[in-house]
Amino acid sequence: MIIYNPHNKIISKERIQQAEKILNAIPAKYCFITGSFLYKEKYKDIDVFVITRIKKNIQVEDKKVKITIIDFNDLYSLFYHSFVKCCVAKEIVPQRPLKVTLADYWHIINEAIPVILNQKNKWQKEIRFLVLYTEFFKTGNILDTVELSQKIGSFKDYKEILGYVQKEIPQIMRAKSKPSYLKRFFYTQAGFYKGLAEYKAQSFLYNLTHQITRGIANG
Repeated sequence: MIIYNPHNKIISKERIQQAEKILNAIPAKYCFITGSFLYKEKYKDIDVFVITRIKKNIQVEDKKVKITIIDFNDLYSLFYHSFVKCCVAKEIVPQRPLKVTLADYWHIINEAIPVILNQKNKWQKEIRFLVLYTEFFKTGNILDTVELSQKIGSFKDYKEILGYVQKEIPQIMRAKSKPSYLKRFFYTQAGFYKGLAEYKAQSFLYNLTHQITRGIANG
């Protein structure tokens, strides 16, 4: 059993024993548990990640266990690098160099905005990747699950999230890429959103693309 615990937070022996029992019941060499189960008294799910090339249905007795299969190609992703920073693992987790692009980031934004606007009271879990990517491109720091939970908990409602998006994303995009790329990429995106402007999410994204490109013109 390997414990990755950068915060020196005390994980109770009971939780470690539970984690060990769950992981030992999983027929895979590489698997780990992360999330609120490790550091909160109350939790909803036990997030278990299994790294395997074989897509198979894995079940355990504990009904709170939520198993996610990770392909070895996912080991380069930002979410993997985040989750393994604070976890309990069966074996030492494999490491791969991080590979993440602005196009990946925009894909996350594109998926998150409709969720935020459609689920105004149930958005906390759905914005994990949005906040994770934003903080990484803003600061260069990869938040672990504890830090990510704290950052998400700092937002009072969905309006604060939208304000965070409007403030941070244009600055990040302008700082991380050349104006020629941003104009080409976001003018294309704006054209797509313009045709769907009657929808709140597409209208928001359309205005966001213009914030980014106006910054280039004025910058």
